Parts: sequence; C-alpha cells; structure tokens
Amino acid sequence: MQKFIFLIALFIFSSSFSYAPNNEFSIPFHENPRGDEYIEGINNDFESRLLQLINERRSKRGLDPLEFHPDLMRASRYHAADMANENYHEHATHNRRKYGLEVGMSTFKRISKFYDGFANTENIAAGYRTPEDVLKGWIQSPGHRKNLFNKSATHMGVGYYHNTQSKYNHYWVFESAVQ
Repeated sequence: MQKFIFLIALFIFSSSFSYAPNNEFSIPFHENPRGDEYIEGINNDFESRLLQLINERRSKRGLDPLEFHPDLMRASRYHAADMANENYHEHATHNRRKYGLEVGMSTFKRISKFYDGFANTENIAAGYRTPEDVLKGWIQSPGHRKNLFNKSATHMGVGYYHNTQSKYNHYWVFESAVQ
C-alpha cells in the first residue's frame, strides 16, 4: 500500500512541472498553421543580434537596412519552433503523423498566413549555436547569401528556437519581404 501511495505522489509531483514553454502545449504543430499562432521568443538577444548583423552586412555592401516587421517575425518564429518540435529541417511546413512526417504547406503559403505583404526570401538553418555562426553559414552559401543581400527586400523577420529533444537543437529562420 505504501508503494502505491508513493507512486501516486510521485506521479502528481512530476506532472506538476512543465518541461516546455506553455505555448508549445497550445500550438498544434502537427497541423498546418492558421496564422494566428504566437511563439514567445526564447532568446530575444539572439534574434536582435541576428537582425543587427544582417543589417550591418547589408550596409557594408551599400544596401539599405531591412526594417523589422512583427508579422514576419511571427512567421519566422513559428517555422523555427515547428521544425524544432516536429524534428525536421525543410523550408516547407511538415506535419507529424503516425507513420512519420508529411509535407503540409509550402513555404510562401505558410508565410502568407502570418504576413499579407509580398514575402520574397527565406533562409533556414539548423545546428548553429550563435547568431554569428548562422550568419557566417548563410554568407558562405551562394543561395542564402543572395537572399540576405536581396536589393528589392525592405522588411525582415528572424526566428530562433532551441529544443534539446530535436536532432539539431538550434533552429533559425530569416524571411524578407517587399512592402
């Protein structure tokens, strides 16, 4: 009887802890986004630093800085969190099913759920631990570099998410748009 009471007490005690931010429980990552999801920033310093670094690099190339846009930020954070929680690294949104992952929504259709302007680029990355490292990786990749230095872009959002239960732990998203 004492063992049974101990197990019930242990269950109640352990279930009183949240092992992930509260918003993970309310956002169904196994479904396509509606566009009203809000992911709380888990490292605002990382995101702010990445925004700053991108604009510093653009300035060195004689390009206008990109303005921060809150809807692009929400779209970027959503995708970073989705990749981290569903454990994948792809531009298109994926949804976990019993048998594995399936493509749920294309990149720009997903962004349009959050942002009603014209989104024109997306960079994603996984595994990089710092804003400096992810920017270096993107600059070393011709396609990602082209997106960062897109002359027609006027606005941007970035997202960072960390999940130790996922393959890469660190997930990054950059999206730019013309407004």
